[in-house]
Amino acid sequence: MDRLAWEAVTTFILLIIAYLSLYFSFRKRTPFARYTALVLLAASGAPLAVMLGLEYARESKDANIGLGMAFMLTWVITALILLLSLILWILRLRKKR
Repeated sequence: MDRLAWEAVTTFILLIIAYLSLYFSFRKRTPFARYTALVLLAASGAPLAVMLGLEYARESKDANIGLGMAFMLTWVITALILLLSLILWILRLRKKR
């Protein structure tokens, strides 16, 4: 695997971990919450997946600004979801005391 593939796999794994953390931070884990998290996960990873597919089909050596923007968008979404889940976990732990 080349470097781009490793970065993509790592990014998708972190995105999945972020959404799992968000899902498990909910008090009521209803089917609606499960399906909502799944749809948001797919929508968050879609721009990167599309740009990766286009990059591998293109096979050129120049810089692809769109691919970089897709990575940055996915990283920002991942960071925001992790931050939100951390806040929900802290609030949940404080209410238990």
